[in-house]
Amino acid sequence: MTEIFRPYTAQMVDPLVDHAITHLEEKIEKLKSLQGAEPEIATVIGRTSEVFGNRGVLWLVQHNRVLEATPLDLILRGNTDLALLLLIQIEHGVYP
Repeated sequence: MTEIFRPYTAQMVDPLVDHAITHLEEKIEKLKSLQGAEPEIATVIGRTSEVFGNRGVLWLVQHNRVLEATPLDLILRGNTDLALLLLIQIEHGVYP
């Protein structure tokens, strides 16, 4: 069966872009909530920066298969220990 090629148009992809923007805005709001964070959260953010450099923030907002959540979601629920443990493992080349 031959499929007919349909060129992409703004009308076709605008909803995809809108969805991505909404998704990113939610993550930005979560990140903003970390400003002025408690020492435990500040420690995770600092260690993330040490391990990943400027890309650490990206690690915080991406779903992590090992954690079964985004590190940011875990941190916001007060579970900083798992995120710190994973950062130590990554830093030392031990991937679970």
